[in-house]
Amino acid sequence: MDFLLETHSGLRWLVLVALIAMVVIGLARWNKESSHRPSLVTVSSIMLDVQVLLGIILLIVNQTWDDLFHPVVMLIAASVFKVGKIRTSRVEEPIRGKRLTVVTVLTLVLILLGIYL
Repeated sequence: MDFLLETHSGLRWLVLVALIAMVVIGLARWNKESSHRPSLVTVSSIMLDVQVLLGIILLIVNQTWDDLFHPVVMLIAASVFKVGKIRTSRVEEPIRGKRLTVVTVLTLVLILLGIYL
């Protein structure tokens, strides 16, 4: 199980970098026609999904039910990102980019809270 834990811990940094890149790109292109790269949004979403899946597997295998703050906050963060991604896909640019940037910032804040509290 050490492999799963190390993978989960290492992938955390890739997820954070991808989300920070989304925020930086979103803020830099706030009023532009197209603010986000669809490939970066897709990669971020997939990495977040894999991260959540690994976390759920670790939670079940290790049966650590003492402190559920981290898993609950991470599930909320992943849900916020997924719902925000789906809801913004139906909106026209540049509003789509602005909303996706706000959703990404909220997701990033939730993830950081879940990691460091």
